[in-house]
Amino acid sequence: MLAEPVLEKRPALVRLNPADIPLNAPLEWPILSPEGAVLFESGTIVPDETARAFLCVQLQPHRSSQEAARRTISTDSPGDGPPTLEDMNLAIGGRVGLRGSGVSGSLMYASRVIGFSNPRRNGERSLFITQPVMSGFAPLELTRGEQVDLIALTGRGVFRFACTVDATSREPFNYVVLSAPGLIRRLRARKFARMPTRLGARFTMETATSAVPQLGRVADISPYGMSLSVPAATAAAGDRLNLSFRFSTDGVDVQIDTIAIVRHVGPAESGAPGAAYGLEFEALEPSQRIALKSFMAEHS
Repeated sequence: MLAEPVLEKRPALVRLNPADIPLNAPLEWPILSPEGAVLFESGTIVPDETARAFLCVQLQPHRSSQEAARRTISTDSPGDGPPTLEDMNLAIGGRVGLRGSGVSGSLMYASRVIGFSNPRRNGERSLFITQPVMSGFAPLELTRGEQVDLIALTGRGVFRFACTVDATSREPFNYVVLSAPGLIRRLRARKFARMPTRLGARFTMETATSAVPQLGRVADISPYGMSLSVPAATAAAGDRLNLSFRFSTDGVDVQIDTIAIVRHVGPAESGAPGAAYGLEFEALEPSQRIALKSFMAEHS
C-alpha cells in the first residue's frame, strides 16, 4: 500500500507592485509566482524600469510574507560518504531513467520503481522496476548480467548509480530485477512538444561576462529548448546566452544553468510588448532532462 503524499503548506503571498521592486540593487528576498514557485532568487538585480514593467506584466510577481526557505539541488553532497539507497529516499512509484549497455545504450529510457527486496545481511536491497520504455521506441529488452546506468529523481535530489540486471520477468507483467545500487553519486539536481509555462529566467550574452543579467519569462519549454519572452531584443540568431532558470518537480527545486543558442528572434506572443527568442539548449545533463520531463508530465 502506497503512503499518502505529504502536502507542504504554502506560505502566504503578497502581490508586488512596481514600486515594491528596487532597481539596480540585489533583491533581499526571492520573487515568487502566484503559485509560490521561485521566479527569481534573492540577489537578482532588476536592471531598469523596462525590465521591472515587463516582470510585473508578464510574471505577476509575488513575495512571501513569511520569507519561506527553499531547497535547491546541489552538485555537492554534504556528509561522511557517498549516498546510500536510504539516503536517496527512492520510493515505490518513483521515476528513474535507465540507459542500457547495448545498441541503444546512448538513449535514456523511462521506468518506475515497483518494489524492493528484503534487506540482506549487509543491508543491500535489490530493486524491482517496470520494463524501461521511451516514446517512439520499442520497450528496452534487458538481459541477465547486463550492467545499466540509472538516474533517479527524488525529494532529496537527483542521483546517478549503476546496477546489474539480476532477472527479467513477463508475469504478471514485464518487469526487471536489478542488483543493489553500486556507487551512488548526487548530481545537480530533444525533440519534444513544448509546454506553455510561466517561469522566470535570467540571461546574459555569453561574451558579456561582467554584464548584469537580463530578466525574461519562459513562455514555453521542452527538455531541448524554450521560447523566452524578453523586454527588448538584444541578441540575434546564432548568438549564445548564459541562461539560468528554475522549476519544481516531485517536491524538488531544480536549478538549471546552461548555454542556450538563439535559433530565431520574433515578436512577443499575442502582441505583447517586447520580443521572443527561440532557444535551443546547447547541453543539459541527463538528470536535468529527466527533471524537465518530470516537470512537463506533472503540468501537462
